Amino acid sequence: MKNDELDRVIDGLKPALVAELADAAYARRPELAQIQARASTVQRRRPVRLLALAAGATAVAAALAVNALPSNPRQNGTIDTRTFLLSSAETAAKQPATHGTCWYSRTRMWQDLMPFKAGPGLPTPAGKRRTFQAQTASSAENWVCTRSGGTGMRFRMHGPLDITATFPTKKDEAAWKAAGSPPLDINGGTTASKPATITYDKPTGKEYKYKASHLVNPSIGSHEIEWTTIATLPATKSGLEGYLRKLWQQDRKGGANGYVAPADFGRYVFVSAWDLFMAPTTPGTRAALYRILADSPSVHVTGQIKDRLGRTGMAVTAQGVDGVRLVVDPATARFLAFEQLSSDPDPQTGRGPQVGDYYAFERQGWVNKIGAVPTP
Repeated sequence: MKNDELDRVIDGLKPALVAELADAAYARRPELAQIQARASTVQRRRPVRLLALAAGATAVAAALAVNALPSNPRQNGTIDTRTFLLSSAETAAKQPATHGTCWYSRTRMWQDLMPFKAGPGLPTPAGKRRTFQAQTASSAENWVCTRSGGTGMRFRMHGPLDITATFPTKKDEAAWKAAGSPPLDINGGTTASKPATITYDKPTGKEYKYKASHLVNPSIGSHEIEWTTIATLPATKSGLEGYLRKLWQQDRKGGANGYVAPADFGRYVFVSAWDLFMAPTTPGTRAALYRILADSPSVHVTGQIKDRLGRTGMAVTAQGVDGVRLVVDPATARFLAFEQLSSDPDPQTGRGPQVGDYYAFERQGWVNKIGAVPTP
């Protein structure tokens, strides 16, 4: 997805070498406005959707045993949401608190490319019409570093990495070859793109009136949480819930950019959960967030599923937040994947909803040097 601010920052630092990284650099953060819009829609009954919450190589049965879930976590044929989320909270709380100067993340992103089919009101795409279906994927590494003494921040992006393109049928692959085997879109470039690295310290140019951390700060509703304060977020359920309720009440009256929070506090927290889980929050804060979600009637653990990396886990969704699915590892309580369906029909096919964004979080952790990678 496009981020004009980051495009201009990068353009001011290096030439076209990194232009194709602009989208990928910000793509690991799904479009908050779209998610918030869904969370503000009228709640209605709808079929339960399964979401992929990924576990690593551990089988779910073993993972449930590790987390001390009851031998039969299902009630009336459904997953006991509260039990699973409280178990995840206990697991998160036991994780060691780690520290460093740079927060590292490696994220894999997918794009589903569909063939064009004419339809009423469907605009004809520019250039050649795609006659085949394909799926592309690529990874990107990011480092967010604080300088010693709190004197500023430094960022690095590296990618795209491990580019792949697959076709659902031999007929689709043959149609792609017949079209001249054109490069296919990926996040931040095409399948012909080469990996590039860019390091920068702050936005350049007089038009930038915000801190560099604006590009990476997590958001809760319309509120931006300053990067250097993430570690100080409340680490108890009562403390974090009080903090979030204060922000929710402010957003209920109308927040920035016209955003109005949903009346359901649980939906409000769910919408921001992915951002907080991706950030370097403390084990206590992550545990508190799980406990808040466990007490939210609109949040549901809908079942077991495999994510696009083949990892098995549990799916978490929320009523009234259409098409958004989170992925949690039941063995470690880590946030592993995010799926967001597009609210509009696919522009190539006119069908919908389509998968708009799919992210798998391959690795995260603290390091003490930019460019270093944490051990698995």
